[in-house]
Formats: sequence, structure tokens, C-alpha cells
Amino acid sequence: MSLHRRCFTNVSRKGIVLFLTMLPVAVFLGTGIVCADEKTTIRKYPIPGHGTFEFNVPASWKVKVHKPQENLPPTIIFSPAKGNNFEVTISMMESKTGESGFNKQDRVRTLVEKDAQKLLPNTVETKIVLNEIKGINHTGYYFSVTDKAPDPGEYRYMTRAGIGVGNLLLNTTILHRVKESGAVNEALSMLRQARQTPK
Repeated sequence: MSLHRRCFTNVSRKGIVLFLTMLPVAVFLGTGIVCADEKTTIRKYPIPGHGTFEFNVPASWKVKVHKPQENLPPTIIFSPAKGNNFEVTISMMESKTGESGFNKQDRVRTLVEKDAQKLLPNTVETKIVLNEIKGINHTGYYFSVTDKAPDPGEYRYMTRAGIGVGNLLLNTTILHRVKESGAVNEALSMLRQARQTPK
């Protein structure tokens, strides 16, 4: 089973709910890399019960918004203007009990570490290293892995990230065909600058 299929499942943890959408696997169409100096634009997304989220997104990226239910946070999917060299999926986690500290640094690290350990048996890497990502108000973590045996047409590389923004936690999956893809840096930059405007 491929790495990203293991990641893209409905997950429920005590006190926390994660909304994810299963996405179709696309065929290989190219190996373009996002330029580091590409212009960006602010895109705003209303989140039911949580105000509005703002992301500073590369202007050329396409976006799809999936809403599993009217009263639940959406899943936001970014992709290149042409081809399918990468795919960035951002899903929202909220506390079922309204716990204020559920998206703090130590809790996020624990969730990301557990995610990494579940993936480890199917990766080329024998050890997965977590890296810090500092946002506007919170610190999160990310890691990158290589699929041992991707199915034909599937992505070989994946970067996973989690970071608190406002009163939610952004759970992010970046699928990419090029190991040093510029899209990874662009997506991490987007997470660092993400902000929530209260309702």
C-alpha cells in the first residue's frame, strides 16, 4: 500500500477530530518546480464556527475546496497550474471538547511523531527526522519521506506537517514527484504565514 493512501484516511482521536478527504491518484504529467520568486496572493476561506483563514498562496496554484458537511471545516487542495507534479492538501483539526491547548507545540509534536512512526515501515528512510516550523502564533513540525514501493503513477515523495493556527490545527500533506520540489518550500511558507480572523 502506498504512503499517501495510508495517510488519507478518516482519523479520530480522543478529544480531537480530523477531517480528511480521499483523493484520486493522478497520472504523471510533468516535473515542473515552483519558482522561489513566484508572486503570491492572499486567499481567504470561511471556516464554519471558526471565522476566516488566510493563506499566502503562489498565484499560479489551482485550488479546490471540499466540504464534507455544511457545518464542518473544509479540506483545501492546491495543485500546479499545469500537470500534477505536486498536491498540497490542508485539513482542519478541532477539539471536540473545546480544549484551548490541543494545538500547542508539545501536542502537535506528539501527533506528528505518531504519524511518522506509522509510516516508517513503508519508507526508504530508516529514521524520520522532525523539523520545526514556526508560524505566527504557534510552532509546528514537519517531516519528509520516500515511498519504498509506490504504485505506477503515484507520488514517490511525501511531506507531512502539523501546526496550530488560531483555535485549529492545520494537518497538511504535500505529495511531490521531485524530491527537492520547490512546492514543499512554498507550502511550508504558506503554513508559516497562515492566519485566522475571528468570526
